Amino acid sequence: MSRRALVTGASTGLGVQFSHLFAADGIDVAITSSPRSAARLEELADTLRSRYGVAVQTISVDLAEPGSAAKLYDTAAAEGPLEYLVNNAAFGIVGIPLQQYAPGELARMVQVNVASLAELTEAAVRDMVPRGSGRIMNVSSISGYVVPHGVECGYAASKAFVVSFSECLAQDLKGTGVTCTHLAPGPTRTEFFDTAGLSDIKRLEPMMMDAETVARAGYAAMMAGKPACIPGVANKLMRTMMRFAPSRDFTAWASGSAVRR
Repeated sequence: MSRRALVTGASTGLGVQFSHLFAADGIDVAITSSPRSAARLEELADTLRSRYGVAVQTISVDLAEPGSAAKLYDTAAAEGPLEYLVNNAAFGIVGIPLQQYAPGELARMVQVNVASLAELTEAAVRDMVPRGSGRIMNVSSISGYVVPHGVECGYAASKAFVVSFSECLAQDLKGTGVTCTHLAPGPTRTEFFDTAGLSDIKRLEPMMMDAETVARAGYAAMMAGKPACIPGVANKLMRTMMRFAPSRDFTAWASGSAVRR
Protein backbone atom coordinates (compact mmCIF):
# COMPACT_ATOMS: atom_id res chain seq x y z
CA MET A 1 0.00 0.00 0.00
CA SER A 2 1.37 3.42 -0.94
CA ARG A 3 2.20 5.97 1.73
CA ARG A 4 -0.03 9.05 1.89
CA ALA A 5 0.21 12.49 3.47
CA LEU A 6 -2.39 15.15 4.18
CA VAL A 7 -1.13 18.74 3.91
CA THR A 8 -3.44 21.62 4.80
CA GLY A 9 -2.92 25.15 3.56
CA ALA A 10 -1.08 23.72 0.57
CA SER A 11 -1.72 26.36 -2.08
CA THR A 12 0.96 28.82 -0.92
CA GLY A 13 4.15 29.22 1.08
CA LEU A 14 5.21 26.42 3.38
CA GLY A 15 2.32 24.24 2.25
CA VAL A 16 3.63 24.19 -1.32
CA GLN A 17 7.10 23.29 -0.08
CA PHE A 18 5.84 20.46 2.15
CA SER A 19 3.84 19.04 -0.75
CA HIS A 20 6.94 18.99 -2.96
CA LEU A 21 9.00 17.34 -0.23
CA PHE A 22 6.53 14.50 0.25
CA ALA A 23 6.09 13.99 -3.49
CA ALA A 24 9.86 14.00 -4.08
CA ASP A 25 10.07 11.10 -1.60
CA GLY A 26 7.43 9.19 -3.56
CA ILE A 27 4.67 9.81 -1.03
CA ASP A 28 1.17 10.38 -2.39
CA VAL A 29 -0.48 13.55 -1.10
CA ALA A 30 -3.90 14.92 -0.28
CA ILE A 31 -3.52 18.70 -0.50
CA THR A 32 -6.05 21.21 0.72
CA SER A 33 -6.80 24.91 0.54
CA SER A 34 -9.72 27.24 1.00
CA PRO A 35 -12.16 27.37 -1.94
CA ARG A 36 -10.82 30.79 -3.01
CA SER A 37 -7.44 29.16 -3.73
CA ALA A 38 -8.84 26.14 -5.58
CA ALA A 39 -7.27 27.11 -8.91
CA ARG A 40 -3.80 27.41 -7.39
CA LEU A 41 -4.27 24.09 -5.64
CA GLU A 42 -5.09 22.36 -8.91
CA GLU A 43 -2.02 23.91 -10.54
CA LEU A 44 0.14 22.52 -7.75
CA ALA A 45 -1.48 19.10 -8.11
CA ASP A 46 -0.70 19.02 -11.83
CA THR A 47 2.91 19.95 -11.12
CA LEU A 48 3.32 17.24 -8.48
CA ARG A 49 1.81 14.57 -10.71
CA SER A 50 3.93 15.43 -13.73
CA ARG A 51 7.19 16.02 -11.87
CA TYR A 52 7.13 13.17 -9.38
CA GLY A 53 4.57 10.68 -10.65
CA VAL A 54 2.64 10.56 -7.38
CA ALA A 55 -1.11 10.40 -6.82
CA VAL A 56 -2.57 13.73 -5.71
CA GLN A 57 -5.98 14.33 -4.16
CA THR A 58 -7.19 17.93 -3.99
CA ILE A 59 -9.74 19.09 -1.44
CA SER A 60 -11.10 22.63 -1.18
CA VAL A 61 -12.47 23.37 2.26
CA ASP A 62 -12.90 26.38 4.53
CA LEU A 63 -11.40 25.32 7.84
CA ALA A 64 -12.91 28.42 9.46
CA GLU A 65 -16.28 26.64 9.30
CA PRO A 66 -17.07 24.50 12.37
CA GLY A 67 -17.24 20.82 11.43
CA SER A 68 -15.11 21.25 8.33
CA ALA A 69 -12.05 19.53 9.81
CA ALA A 70 -13.88 16.24 10.39
CA LYS A 71 -15.26 16.29 6.85
CA LEU A 72 -11.82 17.03 5.46
CA TYR A 73 -10.18 14.18 7.31
CA ASP A 74 -12.87 11.70 6.31
CA THR A 75 -12.61 12.76 2.66
CA ALA A 76 -8.84 12.36 2.64
CA ALA A 77 -8.80 9.09 4.57
CA ALA A 78 -11.45 7.59 2.28
CA GLU A 79 -8.77 7.39 -0.43
CA GLY A 80 -6.46 5.36 1.81
CA PRO A 81 -4.76 5.45 5.23
CA LEU A 82 -2.81 8.59 6.07
CA GLU A 83 0.71 8.03 7.30
CA TYR A 84 1.51 11.73 7.61
CA LEU A 85 -0.43 14.83 8.62
CA VAL A 86 0.87 18.38 8.26
CA ASN A 87 -1.34 21.00 9.88
CA ASN A 88 -0.09 24.06 8.03
CA ALA A 89 -3.31 26.00 7.38
CA ALA A 90 -3.46 29.19 9.43
CA PHE A 91 -3.83 32.93 9.12
CA GLY A 92 -2.93 35.89 11.28
CA ILE A 93 -4.15 39.32 12.27
CA VAL A 94 -1.08 41.32 13.22
CA GLY A 95 -0.10 44.90 13.86
CA ILE A 96 -3.35 46.05 15.46
CA PRO A 97 -4.94 45.63 18.92
CA LEU A 98 -7.89 43.32 19.43
CA GLN A 99 -10.41 46.17 19.55
CA GLN A 100 -9.60 46.99 15.92
CA TYR A 101 -10.21 43.49 14.52
CA ALA A 102 -13.02 43.17 12.02
CA PRO A 103 -16.09 41.59 13.69
CA GLY A 104 -15.91 37.82 13.58
CA GLU A 105 -12.28 37.61 12.45
CA LEU A 106 -10.93 36.49 15.82
CA ALA A 107 -13.41 33.61 15.93
CA ARG A 108 -12.47 32.57 12.37
CA MET A 109 -8.77 32.67 13.21
CA VAL A 110 -9.20 30.58 16.35
CA GLN A 111 -11.31 28.08 14.42
CA VAL A 112 -8.61 27.62 11.76
CA ASN A 113 -5.48 27.92 13.88
CA VAL A 114 -6.68 26.07 16.97
CA ALA A 115 -9.92 24.10 16.66
CA SER A 116 -9.47 22.66 13.17
CA LEU A 117 -5.82 21.82 13.85
CA ALA A 118 -6.75 20.02 17.07
CA GLU A 119 -9.61 18.13 15.43
CA LEU A 120 -7.46 16.95 12.52
CA THR A 121 -4.71 15.92 14.91
CA GLU A 122 -7.11 13.95 17.09
CA ALA A 123 -8.57 12.15 14.08
CA ALA A 124 -5.09 11.24 12.84
CA VAL A 125 -3.97 9.98 16.25
CA ARG A 126 -7.03 7.73 16.53
CA ASP A 127 -6.13 6.15 13.18
CA MET A 128 -2.36 6.05 13.56
CA VAL A 129 -1.94 4.69 17.08
CA PRO A 130 -3.75 1.37 16.44
CA ARG A 131 -1.56 0.92 13.33
CA GLY A 132 1.57 1.68 15.34
CA SER A 133 2.99 4.23 12.92
CA GLY A 134 2.51 7.81 11.78
CA ARG A 135 4.03 11.26 11.74
CA ILE A 136 2.22 14.51 12.60
CA MET A 137 3.60 18.01 12.14
CA ASN A 138 1.81 21.08 13.47
CA VAL A 139 3.11 24.42 12.23
CA SER A 140 3.33 26.77 15.20
CA SER A 141 5.36 30.00 15.27
CA ILE A 142 8.12 31.63 17.25
CA SER A 143 5.42 34.12 18.31
CA GLY A 144 3.91 31.31 20.37
CA TYR A 145 6.84 31.71 22.76
CA VAL A 146 6.48 35.50 23.08
CA VAL A 147 4.20 36.37 26.01
CA PRO A 148 2.81 38.97 25.93
CA HIS A 149 3.14 39.69 22.22
CA GLY A 150 2.36 43.31 21.32
CA VAL A 151 -0.47 43.97 18.82
CA GLU A 152 -0.66 40.28 17.94
CA CYS A 153 -2.61 38.83 20.84
CA GLY A 154 -4.98 36.58 18.91
CA TYR A 155 -2.44 35.07 16.54
CA ALA A 156 0.32 34.69 19.13
CA ALA A 157 -2.10 33.03 21.56
CA SER A 158 -3.30 30.61 18.88
CA LYS A 159 0.28 29.60 18.17
CA ALA A 160 1.05 29.28 21.88
CA PHE A 161 -1.73 26.70 21.94
CA VAL A 162 -0.10 24.82 19.06
CA VAL A 163 3.25 24.78 20.87
CA SER A 164 1.78 23.47 24.13
CA PHE A 165 -0.65 21.04 22.46
CA SER A 166 2.04 19.54 20.25
CA GLU A 167 4.67 19.25 22.98
CA CYS A 168 2.17 17.53 25.30
CA LEU A 169 0.98 15.21 22.54
CA ALA A 170 4.56 14.24 21.72
CA GLN A 171 4.87 12.97 25.29
CA ASP A 172 1.52 11.16 25.20
CA LEU A 173 2.54 9.33 22.01
CA LYS A 174 5.82 7.93 23.31
CA GLY A 175 6.02 4.21 22.73
CA THR A 176 3.15 4.13 20.22
CA GLY A 177 5.16 4.39 17.00
CA VAL A 178 3.47 7.73 16.28
CA THR A 179 5.18 11.09 16.74
CA CYS A 180 4.15 14.73 16.84
CA THR A 181 6.49 17.54 15.82
CA HIS A 182 5.81 21.25 15.92
CA LEU A 183 7.64 23.59 13.59
CA ALA A 184 8.09 27.09 15.02
CA PRO A 185 9.32 29.40 12.26
CA GLY A 186 9.96 33.09 12.62
CA PRO A 187 9.32 35.57 9.80
CA THR A 188 9.29 33.63 6.53
CA ARG A 189 9.08 34.78 2.92
CA THR A 190 5.50 33.74 2.17
CA GLU A 191 2.20 35.56 1.58
CA PHE A 192 1.43 35.50 5.31
CA PHE A 193 2.14 39.17 5.98
CA ASP A 194 0.13 40.39 2.98
CA THR A 195 -2.83 38.32 4.14
CA ALA A 196 -2.35 39.56 7.70
CA GLY A 197 -2.52 43.18 6.54
CA LEU A 198 1.13 44.05 7.11
CA SER A 199 2.60 45.32 3.85
CA ASP A 200 5.75 46.95 5.26
CA ILE A 201 7.96 44.17 6.61
CA LYS A 202 11.38 45.82 6.27
CA ARG A 203 11.74 45.73 10.06
CA LEU A 204 11.54 41.94 9.93
CA GLU A 205 13.96 41.48 7.04
CA PRO A 206 17.01 40.65 9.22
CA MET A 207 15.14 37.60 10.56
CA MET A 208 13.49 36.52 7.29
CA MET A 209 14.04 32.96 6.09
CA ASP A 210 13.12 31.33 2.78
CA ALA A 211 10.08 29.06 2.83
CA GLU A 212 12.02 26.16 1.30
CA THR A 213 14.68 26.31 4.04
CA VAL A 214 12.06 26.38 6.80
CA ALA A 215 10.04 23.57 5.26
CA ARG A 216 13.08 21.33 4.82
CA ALA A 217 14.04 21.81 8.45
CA GLY A 218 10.53 20.95 9.64
CA TYR A 219 10.22 17.99 7.29
CA ALA A 220 13.51 16.51 8.47
CA ALA A 221 12.50 16.96 12.12
CA MET A 222 9.14 15.31 11.51
CA MET A 223 10.68 12.35 9.70
CA ALA A 224 13.15 11.95 12.56
CA GLY A 225 10.32 12.03 15.11
CA LYS A 226 11.65 15.09 16.93
CA PRO A 227 9.12 16.94 19.12
CA ALA A 228 10.12 20.47 18.02
CA CYS A 229 11.96 22.39 15.34
CA ILE A 230 12.91 26.06 15.58
CA PRO A 231 14.78 26.90 12.37
CA GLY A 232 17.31 29.71 12.25
CA VAL A 233 19.78 31.07 14.78
CA ALA A 234 17.83 34.31 15.29
CA ASN A 235 14.65 32.43 16.15
CA LYS A 236 16.43 30.14 18.61
CA LEU A 237 17.96 33.21 20.22
CA MET A 238 14.56 34.91 20.47
CA ARG A 239 13.08 31.92 22.27
CA THR A 240 15.96 31.96 24.75
CA MET A 241 15.70 35.72 25.30
CA MET A 242 12.02 35.43 26.20
CA ARG A 243 13.02 33.50 29.31
CA PHE A 244 15.08 36.44 30.53
CA ALA A 245 12.99 39.43 29.40
CA PRO A 246 13.16 42.14 32.09
CA SER A 247 9.41 42.84 32.12
CA ARG A 248 6.12 42.11 30.41
CA ASP A 249 5.91 45.70 29.23
CA PHE A 250 9.30 45.40 27.55
CA THR A 251 8.35 42.12 25.86
CA ALA A 252 5.11 43.60 24.53
CA TRP A 253 6.84 46.75 23.31
CA ALA A 254 9.74 44.94 21.62
CA SER A 255 7.57 42.36 19.88
CA GLY A 256 4.90 44.87 18.89
CA SER A 257 7.46 47.26 17.41
CA ALA A 258 8.35 44.66 14.77
CA VAL A 259 4.79 44.22 13.48
CA ARG A 260 2.97 47.45 14.30
CA ARG A 261 1.24 48.93 11.24
